[in-house]
Amino acid sequence: MKFLRKLDNNLLTAIIVGIATLIAFAVTSFLISTSLQDIPFGILLSGGILATTYVISSFLIKLDEGKDTWIGNLASIVLKFVVSVTSLLIFGLMYYRWNIKLFNIFTFVGVYTLGTIVFILLFVIKKDRKE
Repeated sequence: MKFLRKLDNNLLTAIIVGIATLIAFAVTSFLISTSLQDIPFGILLSGGILATTYVISSFLIKLDEGKDTWIGNLASIVLKFVVSVTSLLIFGLMYYRWNIKLFNIFTFVGVYTLGTIVFILLFVIKKDRKE
């Protein structure tokens, strides 16, 4: 547990989102044999994309650590936004335009909301412990 306290919010969020993604995929995996097979795969891909962006964001912020710049934070925000919008566009095109119903666009929104809530809660918890 001491190891987890030393990690920043981005890496903790990536770990929690990764674990939640695997649990949600396991819970919804019985849907693969039905017509709702796009939900578990959407959860798996969305969680993977989101966890990866949080890990990359953590490294971008670490590069700026020790300097008095905000470029790492700005690059982290822009990266998350660009990856999220691109993923939503690709999911939407696949689902509605090309009729490839492999990934559900709403699962991406759900996983992204989960990641944001976890990040905010970790921020509040860590701020509360420091004061």
